[in-house]
Amino acid sequence: MKTLLAIACFTPLIAIAAGLGDSAIVLYNSSVEDSKAIASHYLTARGVPANQVIGLPLPAGETMTRKEFQELLQEPLLKALTERGLWKFRADAATREFNPTNPPAVIASQIRYAVLCFGVPLKIIRDPALTEPNSDKVQPELRRNEAAVDSELALLPLAAGRHQLTSALPNRNYAATNPAALHPTNGILLVARLDGPTAAIARSLVDKALVAERDGLWGRAYFDARGLRDGGYLTGDEWIRKAAETTRRSGFETVLDDSAPTFSAGFPLSQVGLYAGWYDGGVSGPFERERVEFLPGAVAYHLHSFSAHTLRSADKN
Repeated sequence: MKTLLAIACFTPLIAIAAGLGDSAIVLYNSSVEDSKAIASHYLTARGVPANQVIGLPLPAGETMTRKEFQELLQEPLLKALTERGLWKFRADAATREFNPTNPPAVIASQIRYAVLCFGVPLKIIRDPALTEPNSDKVQPELRRNEAAVDSELALLPLAAGRHQLTSALPNRNYAATNPAALHPTNGILLVARLDGPTAAIARSLVDKALVAERDGLWGRAYFDARGLRDGGYLTGDEWIRKAAETTRRSGFETVLDDSAPTFSAGFPLSQVGLYAGWYDGGVSGPFERERVEFLPGAVAYHLHSFSAHTLRSADKN
């Protein structure tokens, strides 16, 4: 199950293929020795220039305050990107009012990706003392300022840190179909993680992705739908059923469970190349086994509202 958690959250790193290391920055926590070691391993494996590896002294846990995020991560990262010539900002980036429809603050960028290594905090906790203009006009359920570290970093090219922290922002890149458009000069930094319950699992993601790129992705495709035919959650089930049909047409041996329960403990899950399921608050069924046979480069996806609440547990989401 430890492998499942790591693969499920972080296989976007596979997209940073060998030979494209110069388009990534690697961020690690200099206060955590394993974080630095994983960054060094990724640098060597992917050919990332040393100038694009950034270590910052961050809290060692999964959470940080908004003040810590701004002073220890956001501002030093922006400074490093600028001083190292990796980003060029608009002349008025630091002074203009933020508007989600404005052009991005970044006008030239050598990088597209940020790879966050094991040890970089995951969550920015709520600040009850934070006050912002017009926040009282936001609908009550959106009057929140906690956030994912990854999503705040993804926004840096657009906002340069100057966006309102209460409520949500419209995603100007939603439904984009041109991969080249997902670029800092178009308002987004693609953020991925080398992370998981242990440093060893996080490190292994680097090597397994390289094996898959060399040998190809193979194995069985497993899909665990809920058997829904109506109701508000029907769309999620349709996504999973359609994905199963796509993998079947693509030549994968495909297993679709279209009943309400999740896979049972005795389900013969083996040689997993692809997996998708949803709605289970903790580890269950075949994923409770000591070893789950995910093949190198396997992609696993689990959909529910509180997924990735923690990355340090082998049995919780």
